[in-house]
Amino acid sequence: MKKTKENNGDYVKNHLFVAQEKEYGDKYKSHLLEQYKLCVSMADRNSSRRVAANNFFLSLNTILIAIIGILSRLGPSYIIFYLWWIIIASSAGILFCWVWRVNIGSYRALSEAKFKVINAIEQELPVAAFETEWRYLNPENKDSKYPQLTKVERWIPLIFTALYFALMTVALILASSTFFGWDP
Repeated sequence: MKKTKENNGDYVKNHLFVAQEKEYGDKYKSHLLEQYKLCVSMADRNSSRRVAANNFFLSLNTILIAIIGILSRLGPSYIIFYLWWIIIASSAGILFCWVWRVNIGSYRALSEAKFKVINAIEQELPVAAFETEWRYLNPENKDSKYPQLTKVERWIPLIFTALYFALMTVALILASSTFFGWDP
């Protein structure tokens, strides 16, 4: 059975608190607060790793595009060489972009899980800062102007992929015309 978002929320609430305050003892609230701080810190580190991963993939794609640009300047005596390397480099770029999108999706799922836990812990604390912030940014009537970062960042690999496909198409057309003696 596939879990719905409501079932996931119930799952967190039903499995997060393994001990009740009366059973745990006097340090329940202080330990709860320390665990909350740890969860928030881990969520922050997850966001930092996500940014680092995005920077890695952005740099990788920028370097790959630069290499393709350099290859395209080799000149007519190397035309078949550089056209096939453009196709190979573009294929690698498309693969990198696919991995990038999967990576973004994984970080998003991990962040959602971490904030489900954080929000559940907040229900036991005097202030629910993250839950309130999220409800403010995403009101129930869906009139929010807040673009979620994950939804925005998932477009970047798609833009690079489109660029790679365009470069591959041009290179294939030029390679075919050169090979068959056509004049494009």
